[in-house]
Amino acid sequence: MAKKALEGVRVIEFGLYIALPLATRMLAALGAEVIKVETLTALDMSWYGPMYAPGCLQLEYRPLKRNVTLDVRQPRGKEIMEELIKKSDVYMTNLGEGALAKYGLPFKHVQSLKKGLIVLWQTGLGSVGPYGGFKAYGRLMQHACAISTMGGTPDNLGVANISYSDYHTSMFNALAVIGALERRRRTGEGCFIECPIYESGVVTVGPALLDYQSNKVVPERRQNRHRYFAPHGAYPCQGTDRWCTIAVTNEEEWKAFCKVIGNPAWAKSPKFSTAPDRVKNAQELDSRIGKWTSTRDAYDVMKKMQKAGVPSGIVSKGEDLDKSEHLKSHGFYYETEYYSADFEKPGMEWPVAGTTVTWKEPVYLSDTPCGFGPMHKVGQDNDYVYGKLLGMSQSEINKLTEEGVFK
Repeated sequence: MAKKALEGVRVIEFGLYIALPLATRMLAALGAEVIKVETLTALDMSWYGPMYAPGCLQLEYRPLKRNVTLDVRQPRGKEIMEELIKKSDVYMTNLGEGALAKYGLPFKHVQSLKKGLIVLWQTGLGSVGPYGGFKAYGRLMQHACAISTMGGTPDNLGVANISYSDYHTSMFNALAVIGALERRRRTGEGCFIECPIYESGVVTVGPALLDYQSNKVVPERRQNRHRYFAPHGAYPCQGTDRWCTIAVTNEEEWKAFCKVIGNPAWAKSPKFSTAPDRVKNAQELDSRIGKWTSTRDAYDVMKKMQKAGVPSGIVSKGEDLDKSEHLKSHGFYYETEYYSADFEKPGMEWPVAGTTVTWKEPVYLSDTPCGFGPMHKVGQDNDYVYGKLLGMSQSEINKLTEEGVFK
């Protein structure tokens, strides 16, 4: 079997929540040996999500990673963390600078442990500047970086009910590490990387920021409408909460669109003869289109439009993604178990809560494909990491477990 792209690279993950664990999940899928270090005495609250299936959320963050328990607040625990870092290529954390210093693991000290070590610190708003050191989370960052002001209606912000900017940050984290590894291959030098959630969100607003810098124009919240194109929106279809998007960007597409809907008389009105006319009268145009789409199946609308060369697609719900033959044809889903957290017991004793379908990385390398697999239980790899990698005897591992260092 071909080697994985990052085979031979060892990464220590010392963090929680979303952006950092998603980044290390990508590195693990590419073949890196990722060792997640955590302690059951300081809970990662994401173990409680989602409410309808606690523990299932962790399938987004833990596949293929090794997992150890280690309390770095204890002197011996801190020493063992240092030994782990010395045997690794990359150290990644999203804990606060104050907490890391309190544990005896400030960045200058960590960097001194090994020549060529790559250290990544994923922050909320960065370590310098007026907001340096402020706490921040992905759900809030969509507002701070102005994403929410670009969608929605004139009266309401368009808010994504997820940790929106965390998902961008995770990819920047992984990209930065891969770049640092390539640089180290050429120079032998390690480096320190800082990747703020805030700026990872700001770079996604693109033209809106440029428009203000150049023209002092603030983005309008125009629902799904476009400044220059019409029709451009999501239109109601048959069924409960079913919609189909249609975007006409030139005259050829407009003619094709009109043909699909039967070339109605209203489409020949001077109010819709040119793109500027259609944009000016977008409200009436959308109303007329909505009457046509509302009696039709969303998939049928999409297929007819696509066949005619008009950009169109359904507005997917969870059911659509789950049943998507397109995603299944890519092997996007796989079935695996997840665990129910019980912080009164060692992680290895946590019961299997159920089996569910989860996703794989949407990255397809021809010769070194991404790997996919189950998540390990908390502490599952203590014997391997402490015994094989650090050379501890089983009696020493047992003793440190009893003393609470490996908890």
